[in-house]
Amino acid sequence: MKFEHVLLGFVAMRPCTGYDLKRWLGSEMGRMGRLPSQQSQIYRTLARMTADGWVAYDVERNEGRPDSKVYRVTEAGDRVLRARLAEPYEPPVDFGDPEFLIRYTLSVLVAEEDQIALVRTELEARRAQIERFRARDRREEPWLPGVDPARMARILDHVHEGRDRMLVAHVRWLEEVLAELAGPAAPPG
Repeated sequence: MKFEHVLLGFVAMRPCTGYDLKRWLGSEMGRMGRLPSQQSQIYRTLARMTADGWVAYDVERNEGRPDSKVYRVTEAGDRVLRARLAEPYEPPVDFGDPEFLIRYTLSVLVAEEDQIALVRTELEARRAQIERFRARDRREEPWLPGVDPARMARILDHVHEGRDRMLVAHVRWLEEVLAELAGPAAPPG
């Protein structure tokens, strides 16, 4: 997902200053999305989004420190964001790609059935990936002299096993999320 759509999504969830966005992108959750968090890039993107009519801002006066621009999504920005979120989700080849986590985070802005469909799409793709992953080709490679083929095979097995375990854990997590989303409604607290 493009950086401006991510920023637009967060501004759609709550009015934000550029500093608020920087703080979120620098948090653990933001770092998982592997998004740029340089203040200058955030402000350049917000300026472009303002020029495009996607966001507008109000100036908040701050005593003893610089004034803040508090950004909010415009009707045009809301249409752009909803159109982007309505696009079919194509799971990336690498299950570690942050696209799913970003779209899942922004799924608070779509209908629950669309959120469930997003999780199902990711789950089906990753189950199929496990099947392909486990049926890997173990052909002999023409390693350069000095590369021990047996040692290299062990290393590749270790890497493969590690990725397999991460993929299985991802699928398990998706199954739990789907069960929670699609299950019976929780009784009132």
